[in-house]
Amino acid sequence: MILVQRYFFRQLLWPFLTSVGAFAGLSLLTQSLSNTDLVSGYSETAFTFFKVTLLALPHLTALLLPIALFVATLTGLSRLSSDSELVVTSASGMTRWGMLSPLLRLGVYVVIANLAINLFVQPISYREMRRSLYDLRSDVASSLVTPGAFSRIGEGVTIYARERSRDGRLLDIMIHDTRGQDGAVTYTAREGVIARGGNRTALVLINGNAQWLDENQEMNYTTFDRTEPDLEEFSGIADAIFFKESDRFLHELLWPDSSIRARPDGEERALAEAHYRLSAPLFNLAFILIAAAAYLAGDYSRLGYGKRIAIAVGAGLTLRLVGFSVQSGATDDTALNIAQYLVPVIGILGALAVIYWPARSRPDAPPIVEAR
Repeated sequence: MILVQRYFFRQLLWPFLTSVGAFAGLSLLTQSLSNTDLVSGYSETAFTFFKVTLLALPHLTALLLPIALFVATLTGLSRLSSDSELVVTSASGMTRWGMLSPLLRLGVYVVIANLAINLFVQPISYREMRRSLYDLRSDVASSLVTPGAFSRIGEGVTIYARERSRDGRLLDIMIHDTRGQDGAVTYTAREGVIARGGNRTALVLINGNAQWLDENQEMNYTTFDRTEPDLEEFSGIADAIFFKESDRFLHELLWPDSSIRARPDGEERALAEAHYRLSAPLFNLAFILIAAAAYLAGDYSRLGYGKRIAIAVGAGLTLRLVGFSVQSGATDDTALNIAQYLVPVIGILGALAVIYWPARSRPDAPPIVEAR
């Protein structure tokens, strides 16, 4: 790139990075609001809360990259236009391709970054988030017990624990269970631990006793070194971790396994997700060219570019909505997968056609009549 093109590139780069940061912060805020149940419902630590929130950021960032690029292009070109730098550059002999090349260079960089996120970063982050949520919901101590309070976890069962240590052990536990046909049973123990084996998770009581009334209403008492109350029906534990289409890598979507094929329309959904991952980055080029068309198409306007910008915003919004509609339709009809590529390509070609459309012919100037 020549000096002026590098200057144009920098004028777009910094607004783009600022837009990405702003959108990422907004995404974190909205995602954190949806994850407040991790703290309120499961009594989980702030670390797990922020971990799950941050793991959703790559997918949200990939969705917002075209919008950030669109905003950055409008912002950068608006500044260049207000300072008359676009006019001076055009008057100095630079072609429209010369002015477009730094924009397209930035667009190609963003396309590569977007593709990397879709193919590698998003599956890794979503898998880790799925595992974290599975471990959280499988943790009886987190989901059922609020330290220092009596918790009624189900019909006939009340549980209390004085505190939970840093290593996850529950201290000074009491469980009152009235579900049995022979009467109520009360367990007390010095501590309890979470035991996991296979797909099963249980609360194990250590060094305690159990008390209950027999059929003659006489108190029975026994001690134990280790016992396991039947609380599995309240734990809400999933049988296994299931990865959705958004959690899969590209080769898993193109060649689905039995777990995907067993779901209704599983193969169609996986194929639609695979083509979306590959086609979505093309919207970055479409959006940057649509934004560029607002300033580089047609003649220089002293009255401003408000009308052109409004048309560009409408065109970009329509294009993205059509893309989402096609992606949704492709889950039912695999023939629409090719349209996932055609939509952004049509946007790219349409923006280029507008930019390079010949200037309208101006009427000839009226002849000058000399005064006599």
